[in-house]
Amino acid sequence: MLSSTKRPVVLILGLTIFACLGLKARSQAQDEARLPLETLKSVDYTRASAGSEGDVVGYADLRDFINACQAYSKGLGVLPNFHEPVLTRGDSGIAVFRKVSPSVVLVLTANFKDDKVTDSGLGTGVIVDPAGYVLTNWHVVAGYDGAIVFFKPTIGTEPDKNNAYGVKLVGLDKQADLALLKIVKPPSGLVAVQFEALSLIQIAEDIHIIGHPHGNLWSYSTGVISQIRDNYDWKYEDGSKHNARVLQMQTAINPGNSGGPVLDNDSKMLGLVAMSEEGQNLNYAVAIDVIKNFVNSSLASKSRGAETHSETEKGQTYVGRSKDGFSVIKTVYSDLVSYTVRDAKGLPTELVAETSDGNVLTASKPNAFGGFGEWTFKPRSGKPIFVKSSGNSPDLVSAGKGN
Repeated sequence: MLSSTKRPVVLILGLTIFACLGLKARSQAQDEARLPLETLKSVDYTRASAGSEGDVVGYADLRDFINACQAYSKGLGVLPNFHEPVLTRGDSGIAVFRKVSPSVVLVLTANFKDDKVTDSGLGTGVIVDPAGYVLTNWHVVAGYDGAIVFFKPTIGTEPDKNNAYGVKLVGLDKQADLALLKIVKPPSGLVAVQFEALSLIQIAEDIHIIGHPHGNLWSYSTGVISQIRDNYDWKYEDGSKHNARVLQMQTAINPGNSGGPVLDNDSKMLGLVAMSEEGQNLNYAVAIDVIKNFVNSSLASKSRGAETHSETEKGQTYVGRSKDGFSVIKTVYSDLVSYTVRDAKGLPTELVAETSDGNVLTASKPNAFGGFGEWTFKPRSGKPIFVKSSGNSPDLVSAGKGN
């Protein structure tokens, strides 16, 4: 006979085992509840009545996942080899690069049409808040469907392709050519670059720049401040016009440097690289006071900024039931169809979305935030992409095995 002192321990152990078995059984049940796309298509659907329960994940969030996966897939193909910069400018340059480069990110953007990338971009961004806020240029992200960011690797020759982070646009200032992104689920230990005061910037002082010119990732260059220009006007090839206080610099600037920090010898940020006048060795960065005002106002208002895809698109909803007794909600949007599968208790178990060009996004493992924890994107051609999520947005994007 068990002693009375042992009974609570045995009871707790028994309850723990029972709970674990229950969780395992639920997991197995969820796995069994997964219905293939062809089965979901074959269900008989009827038009849903007004006010009926719809998708667990809405159109805009689905597009966020799809666009992040497509931008990531394209990014793997365009990522050049990583090259550690050649530092020949003395101890100060080496110190600045080593301190700030982990806070400089690679921003990859892309547009899509009929499952093909019609345009892609590569720019630089810099961490301005340890919560995962990334500052870059308006022109780096404007007009693109999807964007992801990579961090500088600590070891190796190229960014870790299994650690691409999804981002949301939270602030825009087109006139000053600034954009603020938020990493959906940033890694721990991020260090934000420190801002210098405009009044402390000296003409002819040495500066340091980190960016990705012509795809040469995390490259270092140096130069001097030539002048501070108030109310400076400039425009880009797309016709967009801009105006802000800028720093005129004598340094090497090339495509891919946009969005990179301009730093002093103390590793403090003086400006953000914006553009150069080709052939004239005139290069410009948005001045730090303009940056401070933009970042502070964006963080204070917690504005989401402009959305690429409409949050209001509801789609047409239909309801049906599979032969296994699972209820299925089918929602038809302008460019995709989604299917939400629910069990007998009405709890979501799976979501499958198919785009008009044949790509399939599948979600599983419902989380406590009303979304799904794991997503798989299978393009019409190519290898699958995996996404982890703690809510309704892509956190960490990674490649399938063999990529």
